[in-house]
Amino acid sequence: RKLSDRRTGAGCDQLITITNSKNEADVKIAIFNPSGDRAEACGNGTRCIARILFDENKNKDLLKIQSDYGILEAKKEGNDISVNMGEVSTVWDKIPLSSQMDTMDIPIFIKGYSNGVAVNVGNPHIVFFGESIGKTNLEEIGPSIENHKFFPNKTNVELVEIINSNSIKMRVWERGVGKTLACGSGACASVYAAWKKNLTDRKVEVILEKGSLFINIDNNKAIMTGPTEINYYGNLEIWLMDNNEIINLGCNLNIYEGKIVLCTYTVTEDDTHLAKKIWIYF
Repeated sequence: RKLSDRRTGAGCDQLITITNSKNEADVKIAIFNPSGDRAEACGNGTRCIARILFDENKNKDLLKIQSDYGILEAKKEGNDISVNMGEVSTVWDKIPLSSQMDTMDIPIFIKGYSNGVAVNVGNPHIVFFGESIGKTNLEEIGPSIENHKFFPNKTNVELVEIINSNSIKMRVWERGVGKTLACGSGACASVYAAWKKNLTDRKVEVILEKGSLFINIDNNKAIMTGPTEINYYGNLEIWLMDNNEIINLGCNLNIYEGKIVLCTYTVTEDDTHLAKKIWIYF
């Protein structure tokens, strides 16, 4: 929470830690919202992680990244980074919803919009289709929908305007974060919902407030492609108590598009234990 605060900390939409993986993945990541809640997946955050690792190893063009949702594959696509977000689902108990209902017609009313479409892209989303989405007050409707009784784990909220069969505009209220300029998994959920409702094709440009992402629905999987930009680099000292001894654990601080990525560089005999403490204390 302290690091995420844009007034007193570095400021970010998500904080992500990188540790060694114990399986076939190249690395393992953990994603945290500014509220302190842990997120199952983050599409743009995963692309930022891939950018760091690709920059460190120029010979690699494919990465496997272990998230809470599962192993995600990232590729270099010229100057862009592509991430396969895995299987997308509209099955009610996989969203999850609190009870069985038609996920293509969730009865939540927003004036000027269709009923919602509930989608899981490693994390829960509800997508609403309407016009002139820029005029809707997200700060007013976002919190109540995020915390709606239909969603036991809360939900991300997307407002979508169809431009044509290959282009949409999207605004987002992120679970545990609030209004943000972009959301990769939200873009995937929006395109999937639009495609399922026969509003667009499978390959769609998603126009966000600060740029575009390109989503391809292939064999029920969402593949997201887009750029990454470095905001700044920094260093961070974290002081922890371990067996009544004060330990200084150094971290590299990398800021990519509003995502803080912490890469611990102090090696100890109990690195995993310390990493868990970092996650708890942040």
